[in-house]
Amino acid sequence: MNVLVSGASMAGLSAAWWFSRLGHRVSVVERADGLRPGGAPIDVRGRALGTAQRMGILAKIDDRKVTILGPAPVLDGTGTQVATLDLRWFANETDQDIEISRDRLNNILLEALPDGVEFRFGASIASLADGARGVDVAFADGLKARYDLVVGADGLHSNVRKLAFGPEKDYVRHFGYYVALVDLPAQRDWERGMLNVPGLTIAVRDAGDGPQALMLAASAEIDYDFRDPEAHRRLISQLLSRVDAWQVPALRAAFIDPAAKGFYFDSVSQTHMPSWIKGNVAVIGDAGHCAALLSGMGTTLAMVSAEILATTWTEHGGDMGAASPAYHERLRPYVAQCQAFAHEGAPIMVPATQEALDARNARFRAFACAA
Repeated sequence: MNVLVSGASMAGLSAAWWFSRLGHRVSVVERADGLRPGGAPIDVRGRALGTAQRMGILAKIDDRKVTILGPAPVLDGTGTQVATLDLRWFANETDQDIEISRDRLNNILLEALPDGVEFRFGASIASLADGARGVDVAFADGLKARYDLVVGADGLHSNVRKLAFGPEKDYVRHFGYYVALVDLPAQRDWERGMLNVPGLTIAVRDAGDGPQALMLAASAEIDYDFRDPEAHRRLISQLLSRVDAWQVPALRAAFIDPAAKGFYFDSVSQTHMPSWIKGNVAVIGDAGHCAALLSGMGTTLAMVSAEILATTWTEHGGDMGAASPAYHERLRPYVAQCQAFAHEGAPIMVPATQEALDARNARFRAFACAA
């Protein structure tokens, strides 16, 4: 059967692997000109470790993991150290969980794909027409083709979800924060650490291939064009304007530099859908059930959902009507569990008040003393 996967990141590449290995003809369409570089270090955790083992890539992921350094200083708004944070205990499901850079994992997945998976970079889907004989797809460049299944693995702002299920506002819920990332110039010595004031976190860490800055800011939902990087930089500058201590002025300059590598900005949101399948169209990963960055479970959910979708659909002979109940029964409880983790991560990473921040720092100090 013919399967079209939209999106060439962890969810899309995992889906391409599973559908191809199960005997289907797979095409991958990606709006960007290649694999999208950059992003925060990600985690292969819990059930995804088994998925990676069955894909034959677990050893490679472990070999290329990011080595987490020792505890980093936690600073207050004046740049004074008030605690330490050891990321090695934060949000792991098992002792075997692995942290790896996004680029490394995407390249491992790409290298593992069976021969015959077709890629169309710099292309996007313009329309979907689902029917009894499959899904007729029109691409933005004028090409048309029919597929037995279309899989939307195209992220939080999924085009496939919009075309098949309806507008983003019906499914994506702002979680109350915005996140920004940027790779930092290597010619400067950057201090590892995390500075907090109520509702704002600014951190520097080694992301595996060099220093990276992270900003997490509490904010009501902002109306802006998520595809406009200049608007992103203006918002980041405003959000960082509260703090001038530590390295923050230099970090602000790195964030707003148009030539900066690894730049990313978006809302911290979750995707909640009553069904991830409509006819012969399915959405996985952040497109279908984004758990939010603060959960630490996005990559795990992407890999697990890809395996379950491909195996369930294949077990039912490509009959999505028959496969859908089994798919949702297998995946729904895990999605709920992973999305719940974000509610635990938020008060740790971005305390909302000074009282909450003081209590969080006291917990960090207690952990450090007990270690």
